[in-house]
Amino acid sequence: MVRKSSPEATRVARFAEPPWNEQSAPWRQIDAQLAQDHLAREIRQAMTHLDLTSLYASYAGRGKVPHRPDLMLAIVLFELRRGQRQPSQWFRDTHENCALWWLGFGIHPARSCWYEFRDRLGPYLDTCNEQVLHQAIEEEVSGVTRGALDGSAVAANASPRRLINDERLHQRLEQLTAARHADAQGHPPEDMPGWMAKTSRTRTAQYTRYSQAQDHLTRLQAANQRRSPSERRPPDKIVVSTGEPEAALGVDKDHVFRPLYTMQTVRDVDSPLILSYDVFAQATEARTLPPMLARTQPLTGRRFQEVWVDSGYVTGVDLAVCAAESVRLYGPWKENDLSVPQERALFAKEQLQWVPEPDA
Repeated sequence: MVRKSSPEATRVARFAEPPWNEQSAPWRQIDAQLAQDHLAREIRQAMTHLDLTSLYASYAGRGKVPHRPDLMLAIVLFELRRGQRQPSQWFRDTHENCALWWLGFGIHPARSCWYEFRDRLGPYLDTCNEQVLHQAIEEEVSGVTRGALDGSAVAANASPRRLINDERLHQRLEQLTAARHADAQGHPPEDMPGWMAKTSRTRTAQYTRYSQAQDHLTRLQAANQRRSPSERRPPDKIVVSTGEPEAALGVDKDHVFRPLYTMQTVRDVDSPLILSYDVFAQATEARTLPPMLARTQPLTGRRFQEVWVDSGYVTGVDLAVCAAESVRLYGPWKENDLSVPQERALFAKEQLQWVPEPDA
């Protein structure tokens, strides 16, 4: 039996026409002012090599007619190259930067559109990067033979001052449960503590986050109990972030104890390309080499012959994985900054300055 497609399933999404095209006077005026090597022109040229079919297909064709995703993606790529990573900044810049007007043919998406587009784009990032990497391999820019793996701790979007233990979290969940019950009865709670969300909708979202934090804290408590008595921490000292429960707790580069993620990248030794990347909900680099090797093959279609690492990645498990996959691992064995005698440097880091022109 063949099931007939519903009208909703067969509907093709329509997209709003941008205010300008290449014949529009405002666009031509900006075009005449942009330098031939301007970043916006580089982005426009690079976009011609991307197949965005899957991104276009993610739109359901219902509701308000959306902006063209290729124009929005071009603006996002431009902003990311300039270090602007927040959708709120993309929104402001599309009202102030004429290069973005040229790149997007005059579109000015609402702030909420930029946040929605960021979330929509996430699942397609690997696809876009695969296309770029495969083209680089075809053009012999990279042979994907040697990679340098390194990681960096990045702060989670959660305050280090809002870490709570099991007892306090349990109390707050009870208060949220009572508040949500009052919301359901049509009588919002009268006396609300300062930490509690102010509306019924936001209290529901807050309850979901706190429940996730409770589940994560339960796993942390169980892991703590499996440790030897000498390494076990008091239960009330195990805390979790209610903003991002999955984030690991550790000390960042500024020596601040806070929720963290570890960002890992594998850079090509023979080209400026990043061949693999991932983010781990942990505060150290431990156990990240095997998954990073596994990530590289689907992104590039090839396996490394050599991987260069620092001492944090040279363990028995890492060596065994590399041996099984015929990868030569280069890194210092049981060495770090404390085990190597320190010689007085001729120049301190603070004395070195970056010069833009030679990029050195």
